[in-house]
Amino acid sequence: MTTDSRLGVIRGLLAKAEATPFPAEAEAFTAKASELMARYAIDEALIWSTAVDPGLPSERTIVLQRPYVSQKAYLVHRVASVFGCSAIRLMGGSGAPSEPVSVVGYEPDLDLVEAMVTSLLVQAAQAMVVDQPTGLTSSGAAAFRRSHLMGFIETACARLADVHRDAVVRTARSDRADDDSIDLRNDSRPPASVALVLADRTESVDAEFARRYPRVRSSRISFGSSLDGHRSGRAAGERADLGSSRLGHRDQIGAAGDRP
Repeated sequence: MTTDSRLGVIRGLLAKAEATPFPAEAEAFTAKASELMARYAIDEALIWSTAVDPGLPSERTIVLQRPYVSQKAYLVHRVASVFGCSAIRLMGGSGAPSEPVSVVGYEPDLDLVEAMVTSLLVQAAQAMVVDQPTGLTSSGAAAFRRSHLMGFIETACARLADVHRDAVVRTARSDRADDDSIDLRNDSRPPASVALVLADRTESVDAEFARRYPRVRSSRISFGSSLDGHRSGRAAGERADLGSSRLGHRDQIGAAGDRP
């Protein structure tokens, strides 16, 4: 795991967000933390692009607890893609209480993926319990929770991607501001330098992923059958704190999502 003073700043912001009883204050802290996470990932990519020997991507295993492991694996995939990583579900044995998902990427990005996945799984579990209607049958409750989780994932990960995209644009505009010949008005396009660095880094990850996992097959994921669950999950995803879990290693992820 990487160490960096910027991670300390992020940890501090997240700790303040968790400690304050005021939602608006917590939102301000966590919004800044999410922005710093995106900027951190971009800075690491730019440093990587200038290294004489940038090294190869590495691999980290995230262990997901049942139930709804397919949906949780989809969350890992979505978060990993935001930070330029690739994830694969390793399919644990039938009836096993947990299942590993492998994420291939550069270490700084793997830190961010693991932290964000941990945070979003905990938040999804908490929102699921609060939002579930009373009086559902066991099958109805399962359908609601599956749909709620997928709605949460779709919305929260779309927000996370937007934060990362905005950070790229701000970085690009800041870089272009040094060139007086460029008119920044109505210009939100990332410059080729930033875009190409991120594309090259992702290509390097993709190549290492293909080397490690040359035969990959896709699988279908149930979005659930509860419209109410999906709607309330999307609403919870809009409220999700995109940085409310302190950065750090977690050996097992997803158990909180199994709360009754």
